[in-house]
Amino acid sequence: MTAEKEDHMHPAVQRLAQMLPPPSAGVDTLPWDDIEARWGTAFPRDYRDFMNVYGAGGIDGIIAVATPENRDEPGYLTVRLMTPTVASEHWTFYGKRHFPAWPAPGSLLGWGVTPVGYDLMWRVSGGDPDDWPVVLVGYREGAAYEYPFGMAEFLARMLGDPADRPADLPGVLGHPHSRFMPAREEYAALAAGQDPTEYVDRFLAQRERERAEQGPVTWISGPGRPTYDLPPTPRMTIEGFGVDDDALRITATLDVEIGEPVRARVSIESPHGGFLDRRGAAATVERVNGLLVLDIRLPEEMNDTGMTWPEIVNAMNRERDWTLDVWVQDPAIGRARARDGIVVGHNMQESAVDIAMAMWP
Repeated sequence: MTAEKEDHMHPAVQRLAQMLPPPSAGVDTLPWDDIEARWGTAFPRDYRDFMNVYGAGGIDGIIAVATPENRDEPGYLTVRLMTPTVASEHWTFYGKRHFPAWPAPGSLLGWGVTPVGYDLMWRVSGGDPDDWPVVLVGYREGAAYEYPFGMAEFLARMLGDPADRPADLPGVLGHPHSRFMPAREEYAALAAGQDPTEYVDRFLAQRERERAEQGPVTWISGPGRPTYDLPPTPRMTIEGFGVDDDALRITATLDVEIGEPVRARVSIESPHGGFLDRRGAAATVERVNGLLVLDIRLPEEMNDTGMTWPEIVNAMNRERDWTLDVWVQDPAIGRARARDGIVVGHNMQESAVDIAMAMWP
């Protein structure tokens, strides 16, 4: 990539290129004038720059980015294929929203897909494509999550700190471990009977071996990740958890002031399903740099799982598919959402508006 080309590149694509190496062979510049004439619209600048640097392809076998060309070559995902041609309705944080069929204002235009039930779209809002927000559409749950940024920013955040990832797409390794594979190379590998994402399995297996070699673990540092069933305002994050004397101790942060005393609900799920669900766990509160730091403790008498707290923490450190969820409830949480225009969100009753939730991992 030449310095001149990088100077004119969208800032989010510049940042992405530092986190995710583009194809070493380079890609051909697309005939954007012809493409946009056929579509009857311009495309966002970050998407055009992404296609000129990376081309069509995928990240870690989880996020596939479509080409705007009308290609029928095997292995190529196209924007035409991804774009809904009929109107649809999806639950959002603001209630049920109607999305008209393309190309009406407010319609969805597809740019990517995942193998875990989510499609990646733009909502066509206004005349400037650079202002189109990314929408994550989950067809299995009938939900749509909208983000106030474009596709390159979405991808860069997906490769960054897990606590800041905008979507829960398991299998995205993140910087510096993620790789981009052009669609043509991925299809050729599959046609030859090879696994183009074998490196993902190797990475995860190595991480599990390293955890197993650690020996007994008493504390697991975060970061946790945001939850998507509740609105992102306010934000609550699990910073770490572990064993302290005979209690399970969880440290979480919350970016809104709530009343005291604080009581939390704590839920742990094992690879086999529900494992522990406790309400009324006591939490002490400290204020640090504008955040509430919640120190939550579950004494031994709140543990009837058949495993000790140290055994549970060690299992969560070594084995996949364990999860930890923490809820707190306070009217200040609902008021913070109301200031953002959120009164009742997706999957929420009025009683849930005042609930903030954090998840690990």
